[in-house]
Amino acid sequence: MKNFTKHLVIVTTLFVFALSIQSVYAQPILPKPKTLPGPTEQQQIATQGEGSKNGGYGVKVTIPFITNVSIGFAGSFALISFIYGGFLYVVAYGEEGQIEKGKKIMLWAAVGLGVAMLSYALVATILKIRIN
Repeated sequence: MKNFTKHLVIVTTLFVFALSIQSVYAQPILPKPKTLPGPTEQQQIATQGEGSKNGGYGVKVTIPFITNVSIGFAGSFALISFIYGGFLYVVAYGEEGQIEKGKKIMLWAAVGLGVAMLSYALVATILKIRIN
């Protein structure tokens, strides 16, 4: 189980890293059809001038996107951990070692989910602060 967890963390980290690199090589202003969601060319131009003052488009869009994707992975992993820990707890049949293992897994899944929520709140708060 430890090797699986290590591999899952490595793959998740590489995936988030790949998402962040993609935004670095993006064009400064992306043309888009009106039917697609996202910022229009005028919105991109408006935020491009604010780059030195408020962080520009990358700080207002890219960082929250990466944060939301990371929290989505953390939530999914926490849900899977809760299910696995609950399964161990239920099928333990009175075996103390399995009961404690299931409790620990569920406890650390809750802690991980709490840290993910706290990180989201921290990033959202920092992005709302205006630096003049």
